[in-house]
Amino acid sequence: MRVFDEDRQEWVGHDREREIAALHARDAVRQRAALRGAVAALAACGVAFGAWALGWKDEPEPTAYLLGPQSVAGEQGDRSEQGGGASPSPADGAPSTAAVPPRGYETVTDPEGFRVAVPIGWSRTAVESLHGGMSVVNFRDYGANRRLQVYEVSEPTPQASFRDFLDDTKVPKSPAFRKLSLRTLGDGTRPAARLTYVTGRIDGEPDVGTWYVVDHRFEAADGKRYALVGYGARAAGLDEVKTLVTTALTWFCPPNTVCPDPGTG
Repeated sequence: MRVFDEDRQEWVGHDREREIAALHARDAVRQRAALRGAVAALAACGVAFGAWALGWKDEPEPTAYLLGPQSVAGEQGDRSEQGGGASPSPADGAPSTAAVPPRGYETVTDPEGFRVAVPIGWSRTAVESLHGGMSVVNFRDYGANRRLQVYEVSEPTPQASFRDFLDDTKVPKSPAFRKLSLRTLGDGTRPAARLTYVTGRIDGEPDVGTWYVVDHRFEAADGKRYALVGYGARAAGLDEVKTLVTTALTWFCPPNTVCPDPGTG
């Protein structure tokens, strides 16, 4: 009689059936032996892990450089609150953090030789001065709603330069021109003055309506007089134009002159 061997998926005779039964019995014995061996191996691993864990508990704490940044910061904070020590300071003789312009500004050394700080990404143009000497340099934002102008002043003092500028017979102005303030500044040795005003349309510039203008004229370290003039549309606001000029002035260094960075000399 043939029977169907489900393992082999075939029909077999009676003799073959007895042979298959013997093979199945032999395989069952081998499987039980393998299972006992696996259980013994797992038990041995468990004993070894338990011994290692007990020994690890007695190890010293990891040193600071092995800890993550959060753990180290937490320990430092605890010591500070307890008065356990001051924050680390640079080694003697190590340089301090380099002076940098305010956020959004960068220092540039212009082809005309002067250094100044301007907003990042502004474009530059230059035109020849009517009085000779350094060209008139303009830095503009891409929207053309703000501008920083740098040029050399020909008059002997900033005050004399503004007298000529405010004289309508010498410098015609827009009907919308209105002086807001004129202040004499300076450190006692290098004179300076600042004129703040509003005006209407400016030739060669976009028609934005009213312009705020902050015009700062001063004697620099090389003994020459310069002007830093900030222009801004009314939407920019007067304070933003003042910041533009003040930042440029802080970082200004005339051509062929060595100037320390602000706050370092």
